[in-house]
Amino acid sequence: AGDSTMSRFPLLLFAASLLAAGDALLLAPGRSVAARPAAPRALATAAEKEGEEEGEDRLGAGGRGGHAVRNMPELSEEEKAVQAAVMEHQRGAARLTMAEDARSLVAYSSGYAVLSTLSSQVDGYPNGALVGFAPDASGLPVFVFSAMSSHTKDLSKVGGQAALTVTAKGFEGAADGRVTLIGDVERVGKEQVEKEGLKELYRERHPNAFWVDFGDFTFYRLASLKAVNFVGGFARAAAPSPDEYLSAEVDPIQAFAAPVMGHMNDDHAESTVAMVMHYVGLPDVEAAQLVALDRLGFMVQVTRQGQTFKLRLPFPRAAADRKDVKSLIVEMTQAAYKDESVQAHLAALAKPEESAAAAGA
Repeated sequence: AGDSTMSRFPLLLFAASLLAAGDALLLAPGRSVAARPAAPRALATAAEKEGEEEGEDRLGAGGRGGHAVRNMPELSEEEKAVQAAVMEHQRGAARLTMAEDARSLVAYSSGYAVLSTLSSQVDGYPNGALVGFAPDASGLPVFVFSAMSSHTKDLSKVGGQAALTVTAKGFEGAADGRVTLIGDVERVGKEQVEKEGLKELYRERHPNAFWVDFGDFTFYRLASLKAVNFVGGFARAAAPSPDEYLSAEVDPIQAFAAPVMGHMNDDHAESTVAMVMHYVGLPDVEAAQLVALDRLGFMVQVTRQGQTFKLRLPFPRAAADRKDVKSLIVEMTQAAYKDESVQAHLAALAKPEESAAAAGA
């Protein structure tokens, strides 16, 4: 397995180098470098010292801030320059704040999450339950719980200390986003439910929630936020303060991101390749798919000589609405197609497809 991993150099090293740039790049699941079993500390320290000078000038794996990988061949000067330029671009790429990302993830989630409570059945142990919720105007979840549910008994008998873990819509694994909201869950009285329109709020997210009118179902809410833990994927994590989370704005562009990205990926994938090459400065891109969109830009899953990883592709300016997103994509595509190196690369990519089409005919 080790030999096949090494044979993928220099792309493996390139992806690892980008990971060292911080939260700018997320390596795709299934393509990550397998971790080696930990060596005894004395041996590990000796190996670190031995390779320290040799790896000092190496980007990414085995170098500054990267993941150490043994016996990696040297990069060419040209590839080193490419890596340095891409990492510099990614460090300065515009992106939402972690708090905005967290608020937006909760707002556009499926409306279901895992609620962790203090168990009323087993003293000192947690309990977990999949529950429906609807975020209120401040981004805090509102629930409707049955009196028979174990988590309802936990809240009433043990206390309201709880944590809600919300995953991004379409969550599949560690490369996808999730937010944990930690705080105190409290019961909401009937008068307050009516005054704040909590039934309507919940039904807006869950239209078929007929049980909100049942007598043995009660409204609860996360009334006091104590902490927020946000993970946006590999190498992107933070703990925004409760005040930062509560004051952050929900990104409006994500409301229609899926159809925009679907259209681009289905009908204009070549344009995304062109934009990545031109704006990020990454040559030899084989394929590029949009995987996230917000008012400041895209996250793009890029394939380069068999290695798959994610890059940030920012807009020249913030997008205000759907029409503005379209205008920015057209503007960026037109600029990218004027790049002669991009034109040559796209022409080279098209030749195998044309040959295959001719053979099929």
